[in-house]
Amino acid sequence: MATHTRNIIQSETYVVGVLTAAFAAYLIIYAVLFTLPAWAFAGAEPRYADVAKGKVGPVVDLDALTQALRASPWKADLSRAAFVQMLTAQQVGLGSLRATTRLTAARRDLRLGLSKAPSDAYAWTRLAISEQRLEHAKAAGAALSVALQIAPAERKLTPVQLDLAVILWHEIDEAGREALERRLKWARGRADLRAIVGENSVAVLSERLATWRRERQS
Repeated sequence: MATHTRNIIQSETYVVGVLTAAFAAYLIIYAVLFTLPAWAFAGAEPRYADVAKGKVGPVVDLDALTQALRASPWKADLSRAAFVQMLTAQQVGLGSLRATTRLTAARRDLRLGLSKAPSDAYAWTRLAISEQRLEHAKAAGAALSVALQIAPAERKLTPVQLDLAVILWHEIDEAGREALERRLKWARGRADLRAIVGENSVAVLSERLATWRRERQS
């Protein structure tokens, strides 16, 4: 038992240590999900498609793309504008004032978009990432809880949501933890998520959920 607990602690430390790098990859992956043309304005669509494929370019181009996406009549494009701002924040250096400005703007755009389309699990997940990077843990946990509940079987969101749940565990409410528990059970039954189920995040969360269940019953 002591050996198992020690391994879990070591695994948790490892998970938290690699999350910043992992989120960078996740942002690119999620951008691909939004590359279907929604509108044609000022050449923003092909430029966004390039960014989604990893062709980021200089910050000035990213800022121009953000403004073009914000000018779109489609509220869904606010989530894409937020993605570009999150990517720009990473470009200029997370933790810098310039990054904070862009993450704050991304958060504003996501909230505005969600006020019109509250069932967008991708936007809720991006909001959780933005809030977490702004060190607003409580708000990040609340956003993640919603994302887990409204998309209980979203395969492409599963890896980043599980990693976020490790960081934000103490901020996730009861409904969110129950949704997380269901997500893990669902993931274990899918062959295409076998690699994810074997990762350290799942081991840490399984241990925490088991402890949480025991404490609730005592």
